[in-house]
Amino acid sequence: MSSDKYDAFLIHFNGTNYSAWAFHFEIFVKGKDLWGHIDSRKLALDKDIDQDGHAKWEVKDAQIMAWNIGSMESNFILNLRPFKTAAEMWNHLKKLYSHHNTACRF
Repeated sequence: MSSDKYDAFLIHFNGTNYSAWAFHFEIFVKGKDLWGHIDSRKLALDKDIDQDGHAKWEVKDAQIMAWNIGSMESNFILNLRPFKTAAEMWNHLKKLYSHHNTACRF
């Protein structure tokens, strides 16, 4: 039995809690052994060389993107539509919100 149906995000991103949300999300994804998709250690395989490997990578990356979207309030979701990978989504959110939270802490 897969534990995925029991996975829950206790912290939902709301635009003001980036640091706590990012910390929680990072631990969650690392626990699934998929952080390489975010930090670019696990890049997509070339579709022309390894179609099966590329397809498997896409499925895992889409799962991370779904977790990302599922862990935030709905008003942020459409802003992520242009991004095609989990790393692109993560980097976009980090760029927009990590500095904001740093300033608020002081």
